[in-house]
Amino acid sequence: MSTNDFPWTQPSSFNSSSAPISQPPAGAPVANGVASSTNTFASPSSVPNPIQRPNDPGAASNVSSKRAWFIVLSILAFLVVVLVVLGYFFVPWGSQPREMAASSQGYSGSATSTGNISRDWAAGIATAWTLDSISPVRGEHDEVTTLVDGTTLYVAATNSIREGLDVAAVDISGSQPQVIWDSSNPNVVRDSYRLNLRMASIGDRLIVGNSTVDKATGEVQEAPWVDDAPLTVAGDVLVTCSGAETCTGWTWESSEWKQQWKSITSLQEERHGIWEMRDAPVVGSGDDMSVLAPVADRRTLQLINVRTGTVTTLGEKVRLDPTSYRRDVFVASDGVAVVIDRDQAQFFDTSGTLVDSFQVARYLNEIVRGGQAPTLEELQTYLKTGRTPWATGTVEVSGRKCEDVTVSTTSGGSSRIVHDAKGLAIGSGERCTPDVTEVRMSTDGAAVYIVNGGHVQSDHVYFLDTDGDVVHENTALTNADQLTWAFDDLVIAISKGQVTAFTPASA
Repeated sequence: MSTNDFPWTQPSSFNSSSAPISQPPAGAPVANGVASSTNTFASPSSVPNPIQRPNDPGAASNVSSKRAWFIVLSILAFLVVVLVVLGYFFVPWGSQPREMAASSQGYSGSATSTGNISRDWAAGIATAWTLDSISPVRGEHDEVTTLVDGTTLYVAATNSIREGLDVAAVDISGSQPQVIWDSSNPNVVRDSYRLNLRMASIGDRLIVGNSTVDKATGEVQEAPWVDDAPLTVAGDVLVTCSGAETCTGWTWESSEWKQQWKSITSLQEERHGIWEMRDAPVVGSGDDMSVLAPVADRRTLQLINVRTGTVTTLGEKVRLDPTSYRRDVFVASDGVAVVIDRDQAQFFDTSGTLVDSFQVARYLNEIVRGGQAPTLEELQTYLKTGRTPWATGTVEVSGRKCEDVTVSTTSGGSSRIVHDAKGLAIGSGERCTPDVTEVRMSTDGAAVYIVNGGHVQSDHVYFLDTDGDVVHENTALTNADQLTWAFDDLVIAISKGQVTAFTPASA
């Protein structure tokens, strides 16, 4: 991360031969010592100087020499001061977006997570702490993943040949991180190499790929699902899927894993899609609780009942439609909404029955994350009118280059616009086509977090001050391999062999 310091070149050592020093008269003693760094006027080391008298010509020569040295050094010191001052005033400190200077101030927040962000982010970004001592971020690793459960941060990693597992637990509730345990198991082999390393938490168990970890001790054990990866936890059921055509339900009972069901689904995605949904792919509650199967994009979505393993195909039982793709999938508390490429929205209840369908606008305002899941009726309102009665608010990206961000809160009040949020567009055409991955907001709309970019690394990570029309950016956040929200006022970044926690500059 740039600290925005103005660079200057340190003066090289002064060459005494270039100074206007009078030559001593013939027969006068000549100094042959080397000047030390602590004494500019070092005495010769081998030939002692005779005692100089006031009327001696040699005394006048020495006085002249010292005066010349003093003048030259004074000029150099003055030039250095001038350069530093000019650098301070002419470096573009006020350019947009504002890059925050590095600092490490510790964390002083309340360690709570409401789904919204703290309004203090409007003041900018600061480094709370860094951590590079845990095994998952030391040395070479092929994949690193994180999970926050309460006030504990879990970090796990596998090496480049996908053998061995490093995992650590860190208490992040205090001013500085406290490592609870740090475990390594070189015998773990990831057979499910096609799937990303994923973590889930259920009871006193941490799930890391095809391994389970005791949260209290850090002991790593092999899981019974050799070829699967954890999809999600629904109630007390862990759902794992193979990335091929099966998903399995597991429960942790009497210190062992028990398989509840195993179901065959349509052909699945190995990465992205349902695997990478921003919200858990869980629909309904009680006996009707289901999860979305991670089926491939051009295949009809399916629900799996977490109690029985029954698979329900949404709508017509079409296995493959090569002419269409899913543009958006919205999970509701009582169903699922799917927007396909022809801008057609379809709404299904928990039984998989189609309950409504209509055309929607191609570009809708971004929904701000936070709060509870919407109902199907609320999703219908959003896809018809753009209003989000269940969410904190919406964000609209507009302008010729998609650099204007309009923030509106559901609670009412006038909208606010932040300018110069660069790089939020797809391509560079005349029409603004926004590319926004995630949006979070404080409840009053004073601070907004906005991200765009791909699955691996974000293109831009901004915090917006909507009252001051200021865009805050930190390159360490943008360049992070993974970002995880821990609390309303703490976000965790994994990159370059360390864990970095960021907090509002005013905290």
